Amino acid sequence: QVWPFLLIAGLPLEAMAPIDASKDPEAYAKYNKERAEKLKKQKEVDKQAEEREARLNKLKLTGSKDFKVGAQVVVVGLQKNPEKNGSLGTLQNYNVEKERWAVEFHTGSTNNFKTENLQLVESSPAEAAASTTEGDEGEIPTSKLYITGLAAATTVEDLIKLFSSIGMLDREPVRNAKGKSKGYQDEWPFAVKLYKPGQENGDGSVNFVDKVAARAAIKTYNGHSLKGSVITVQYAGGEGAKEAAEAKMRKRSRSRDRLAELDRLKKKLKDEERPKELAGIFGPDI
Repeated sequence: QVWPFLLIAGLPLEAMAPIDASKDPEAYAKYNKERAEKLKKQKEVDKQAEEREARLNKLKLTGSKDFKVGAQVVVVGLQKNPEKNGSLGTLQNYNVEKERWAVEFHTGSTNNFKTENLQLVESSPAEAAASTTEGDEGEIPTSKLYITGLAAATTVEDLIKLFSSIGMLDREPVRNAKGKSKGYQDEWPFAVKLYKPGQENGDGSVNFVDKVAARAAIKTYNGHSLKGSVITVQYAGGEGAKEAAEAKMRKRSRSRDRLAELDRLKKKLKDEERPKELAGIFGPDI
């Protein structure tokens, strides 16, 4: 026999009350809905925790406590605001009175953290690659990249997996009806786009947190084979990207012209096959 009573989860024992589905179907339905929402929320929390852990595993952390202005650090060990764990930032200054470091994130926001909640980060692969490239960060036009030559089988997940190995990908805020961002930054989707997926010779874009990662990605993946297709990686908005976009538009324009010409030929053949005597009786639109 199936037990018809359910206990409201998440409440102290003395606050729990049985719900009889047969006597109070509305309360039973409400319980099921709240339970489903709670499970969904917990699943999202677990997923965020996994993403933070994955980011931490990619970083090379040092055991050094030689904190100084300009050093790159990662936030760890927060209990009240765990969503900030795994966030990468730069040390700005130390507040002696509060005994906390001010850390600036790529979004421009600044928060204060205790020393025990910060770990120094070694030079990332992006910085290492950038150090072998002529010029400094001031010469890098943007942190956004434009990718062309993508195979039809390429997905957004493929781009995320490929380029996240170089540096931290930026995220796009989720906005409400009033245009204000909502939710936590870790919940926002990555700033990675695939234009017209499923088409050969496709294109897309990737936005990094910092510009040196973008330069390193070009150095590493321009000419790389992805899903059997050799891709071109360049700065978004640059001359090369503009030329590629213009070439794509010209190709589409030629395709439209060919389709229009094909329609004209079909109409011409149809007109030639129609008996002239019928055309005189019924008009040209039969």
